[in-house]
Amino acid sequence: MLRTANRLNDLAVKRAKADPAGQKTAIYPDGLGLRLVVTPTGRKHFEYKTAAGGTERTVRLGQYPEMSLDAARQEAARLRQLAREGQNPVQVKKIERIRNRVKSSTTFQSVADELLAGKKKNCSPAYFKKISGGIRANLFPLLGTLPIQEIDAPVLRESLRKIEARGALEMLGNVRRWAGEVFDFAKANGQFTGDNPAQALLKNVFKKHEGENMRALAWVDVPSFMRGLDTVEAAPPTIAAIRLVMLTACRPGEVRGARWEEFDLDRARWTIPAGRMKMGNPHSVPLSRQALQILADLKSLTGEREYLFPSRPGSKGKAISDMAVLKAVKRAAGKDIHAHGFRALFSTHVAESGKWQDNVKEAALAHGKRGIEGVYDRATHYPERAKLMQWYADEIDAAIKGADVIPISGKTAA
Repeated sequence: MLRTANRLNDLAVKRAKADPAGQKTAIYPDGLGLRLVVTPTGRKHFEYKTAAGGTERTVRLGQYPEMSLDAARQEAARLRQLAREGQNPVQVKKIERIRNRVKSSTTFQSVADELLAGKKKNCSPAYFKKISGGIRANLFPLLGTLPIQEIDAPVLRESLRKIEARGALEMLGNVRRWAGEVFDFAKANGQFTGDNPAQALLKNVFKKHEGENMRALAWVDVPSFMRGLDTVEAAPPTIAAIRLVMLTACRPGEVRGARWEEFDLDRARWTIPAGRMKMGNPHSVPLSRQALQILADLKSLTGEREYLFPSRPGSKGKAISDMAVLKAVKRAAGKDIHAHGFRALFSTHVAESGKWQDNVKEAALAHGKRGIEGVYDRATHYPERAKLMQWYADEIDAAIKGADVIPISGKTAA
């Protein structure tokens, strides 16, 4: 017997009532397995009846009027198609309900905490502290308890507006990026569907952070800065730390926390352990002749200590603070620049020289590669980096002297 469909219409669904005799549940078929069910209390929902899998079962589709008759027909059609493809519509709906329940109970904070737990194992303690502190202080107050699936771009934007309002635009960019990582992580785990809301806030939404490049030393200012280091009022180890930051292109925190046990001066190599690196990978740094001379001079000052740059007696930290280095840099420069800007100085000068491949420069900066390239290309380019770091140290000397580089005999990085 040919089954007919679309027996119902919107008015009939609206007027449908339970069975008047005894107030029993009433069923109003629409055809092809779809039907409207009205309970004795007057509540209405749509069901789909199927015999897929050899057993006749019903699947509840949705409550009326939240689900319209047209939406119910579309859902029933989808389930019929699944049955034709050999799938069991009952099991499919059951799995979908479980997933929806998990999504509705999965909060932004629970996903962020799971992401941070993984990051803690794969990045330096200092970088983890920066990320976790930024997320917890700026995103958890508004977003923490919200189901992550319910967070869209306007909601995320409201959280970030508070950072913008206090003028912390660099932090704003970082927190937006970290929020994007949380949503990407949730998508990978099936806890979030749809577009990443952080991507919608990438451009033309917030004030642009200006002035960070002004905090980096320009190459033309290198001679005056180096002369300033010779006269600035600061402890000799602090001055040595600044010079080593310049000559190694390492992050200031990596230099400040350096231990003597990390150095092989005979091989002109400094190996920074994974736990102290931002990306969580060990990093070997070739040492130029100039860097080796700084270390030789420093050896007489702090060689008996664990750290190259130990803190002053009574200080909480074991090594000199970031503030101590920053103050000395500003005094030597005579303006507001940041020690981290020496990496930008290195990157710009190396790139503009045209003498070095970009992958060698990036390896010197210990920039981790992303995606499939990062998995398969683990080359450190150490021999090329040894030549690069010696060239760069000679470039600094030449800039100071205002003359061509004069080859110096002696130990070379290997």
